[in-house]
Amino acid sequence: MRFGLIGTGCIGQLRAKALAKIPGAKLVALTDVNQAAAAQLAASTGARVVAGLEQLLGADDVDAVIVCTPPQFHEQAVLAALAAGKHVLCEKPLANSLEACRRMVQAAGNHKKILTTGFNHRYFPAIQFLKKTIADGTIGKLNHVRAFAGHEGLSQFRSASEYDPKVIGGGALLDVGIHLIDLTAYVLGDVRDVCGAATGTVWNLPGAEDNGFALLRSSTGTVATLQASWSEWKGYHFYLEAYGDRGMVRAYYAPMMHVLISMDKPGGTPKRSRSFYPMNILKEKLFGWQGTVIETFRQELTDFIALAAGGPGTTIADGFAGFRAVEIANAVYRSTVEKKTVGLTASLQ
Repeated sequence: MRFGLIGTGCIGQLRAKALAKIPGAKLVALTDVNQAAAAQLAASTGARVVAGLEQLLGADDVDAVIVCTPPQFHEQAVLAALAAGKHVLCEKPLANSLEACRRMVQAAGNHKKILTTGFNHRYFPAIQFLKKTIADGTIGKLNHVRAFAGHEGLSQFRSASEYDPKVIGGGALLDVGIHLIDLTAYVLGDVRDVCGAATGTVWNLPGAEDNGFALLRSSTGTVATLQASWSEWKGYHFYLEAYGDRGMVRAYYAPMMHVLISMDKPGGTPKRSRSFYPMNILKEKLFGWQGTVIETFRQELTDFIALAAGGPGTTIADGFAGFRAVEIANAVYRSTVEKKTVGLTASLQ
């Protein structure tokens, strides 16, 4: 598959490195408003620089595009790519408004093209262990899920645009929380309603909460609680826990690790195990977090290529998953104002 890349910033560069590791995949063209950055990446990949979106999408040798622009520009690029007959992988959040996400997913259906959302955390080995543990019944029947993601807030951003609600569509829930929301929905299988609260008394940014709390419920009644925070003074933390009637499993990052407690019956003698991922930890020590991201991008893009070829979706998040994550965040905002449970969209088809 021949790819075009829209946006050559930090994530775009990592996407290009991931593509270089996939046999049969090739980055052939790229574009960015920063032409110097585009030229630098082109020199290291062998791709050509094109002047803009229209020229890239008009190229016959581009089968699919990866959209790595800031979120407020996602809709324009994705709609144009789908209309041009290209498959699309779009970075998270899918867009900075729920209405834009809806239009993007509906356009993919209308044009019969693949739209996926860049939720690469699904490919973390600890998350995949958690999913497998639930599926194989090791912890019994899933009862509830707990999830948390947070960091110290504004000091962790490279620029003010990264916490601007006009750019990302909200605050902590759309930033550090967006992967967490997707993973929680991924584990529950089908989220039907949400209630919650968003607070903003730490950083006092209009339209951008510094803490978001959500209670999610699936169609089968399974419940999940999650929190996304910009005031986690202990530093970055990210974990997902699943509790069954015969045990629990916890996926944690960083460092990458999992914890498993299982028993033969509720209240039985627990078996405990803990596993770190030493090669992952070592690589991050030596080369930084980027190595983990590149590897998950490689797996995600491999799934994308298979999906576009008519194969199964496996782990990759589709466009509706991107819509759902933004919808859940917006449901928390609405619940905060209306003080009630908010029902979610059943389907966009």
